[in-house]
Amino acid sequence: MKKSYKRVLVVNTFGIGDVLFSAPLVRAVKKAMPESTIDFMCNKRCQYILKNNKNIDGIIVFEKDEFREALKKSKIGFSKKMLSFISTLRRKKYDLAIDLSLGYQIAFLLKVLGVEKRIGFDYRKRGRFLTDKLEIKGFNDKHAIEYYLDVLKLIGIDSVDDKYMKLVLSQELDEWAEGFLKKNKFYGKLIIGFAPGGGKSWGEFAIYRRWDHNNFAYVAERLAEKYKDAAFLIFGSKEEVDICSSIEKCLGKRVLNLSGELSLPKSSALIKKCRLLLCNDGGLLHIAVSQGVSTVSIFGPVDDKVYGPYPQTERHRVAKAEGVACRPCYKSFKHTTCKGRECLKKIDKEKTLKLAEEILESR
Repeated sequence: MKKSYKRVLVVNTFGIGDVLFSAPLVRAVKKAMPESTIDFMCNKRCQYILKNNKNIDGIIVFEKDEFREALKKSKIGFSKKMLSFISTLRRKKYDLAIDLSLGYQIAFLLKVLGVEKRIGFDYRKRGRFLTDKLEIKGFNDKHAIEYYLDVLKLIGIDSVDDKYMKLVLSQELDEWAEGFLKKNKFYGKLIIGFAPGGGKSWGEFAIYRRWDHNNFAYVAERLAEKYKDAAFLIFGSKEEVDICSSIEKCLGKRVLNLSGELSLPKSSALIKKCRLLLCNDGGLLHIAVSQGVSTVSIFGPVDDKVYGPYPQTERHRVAKAEGVACRPCYKSFKHTTCKGRECLKKIDKEKTLKLAEEILESR
């Protein structure tokens, strides 16, 4: 029999995509327990994803690197920071924690603080401090959203109808994006976005999920030739300026290269204005999906059936290599660092271009 809990904490300290994958879970908990207060623990970069979510009452930021830096500088400073964090959790008096972190540290802390029910995954025996857990070897045979929703069965929520990712952007951001497009004379045009980077979640290994920037440039140039009135936006971090610049050169005056120029919330607001986003596997892909923007995404070592657009429809096409036996090699939350990267090199640029054109012609 399903029990109702008064104060709930959802923990997911991973990247943008993972936090967005958690949205259906949060929605399902609120629907099942409408009187409950739900807080969400995430990293600093993902705060804005949750800020306007009507199902979330509070956000707790846990930035692992900040604790590590504090420890390097001073044991006293680290202790003060940790005690403040613990004090915040203690005051909340949670009676249910849904821990999606795949680790044991947060679950241990919540046990010490007396959280009655602690549910989550038992990955490599790291769920030892959970009261109820699902044993997994990784996310390997269905979408990550489905894995997250499986956890709810531990508290009697057996079926969920609404599984869509939803990111609610503020009206202020929406108005800013409109003003930005008007200022740059892009407003009302067919806008095509490109995100040729790999995002931050893989850090220095982002190269293993990036399609060659020359292929992006080729597709961009062909689309510019076909769609004479289209305008183009290029998104990326400051670390990705060089690869974004190579695409910019192909598009003349009809492009704005925004790499390294915008915050993530502002980038999201402009992605919402695109008709199509062509991108690598990463957080910006899932932001586009959450905004109802059509996508063509590049998937190399990662399985699109697990981490791709959800649900996969005609509006969301995936470009991937056929006949590469070692693909996908990202399994059990680990990836290989092969030199060949055949899974990326064998993605055909002409076929990818055709996927983009099919989407643009269908709307």
